[in-house]
Amino acid sequence: MSTQDQSPVQAPRQASPHEVIGVGVAFSAAGLYFMLGAAGYLPMPEANGPAFIVFCAGATFLFAGLTCMVRARACVTGSQSDIPASAPRWTQVSYRVLAIGASGALATIGTWVAIGSGPRAFSLSAPFIEMQTTGEMIGRTVFGLGAVIVWIYVIALTVGTVRKFLNRTGA
Repeated sequence: MSTQDQSPVQAPRQASPHEVIGVGVAFSAAGLYFMLGAAGYLPMPEANGPAFIVFCAGATFLFAGLTCMVRARACVTGSQSDIPASAPRWTQVSYRVLAIGASGALATIGTWVAIGSGPRAFSLSAPFIEMQTTGEMIGRTVFGLGAVIVWIYVIALTVGTVRKFLNRTGA
């Protein structure tokens, strides 16, 4: 069979704005459930951490879902990484603020795993290797490095957002 006889590979289909909004509603609802559960308003299964960590996880999902909705409202395609300059100002600002909130919540979770009180249990799985318990110090160090990286991203995103929206030249 020659290469001419084969059917061309089709590009993946772009999700419609309605589909993106549906994903956003699902993520937001899940995040809101965890936030309300952490606050004690809804029943929650037993957690291995403090309520504020469950709340941060819920906030991450809520912010991610709202970000999906803002992207759909601004008609952003999958290949675009930022809201177009022609979009309404509220979509540009909310998109950035929601990204800062989601990243900050993830950084808070990583920071708690790294430096929070109490024992931690870590396991490592790789092909042909499985370690049930790795050192607590190694796990905390890895999470600590990850948290530092995410906090740097949060700071850079915040500074970039402030610069973008307070720039007097409009660039």
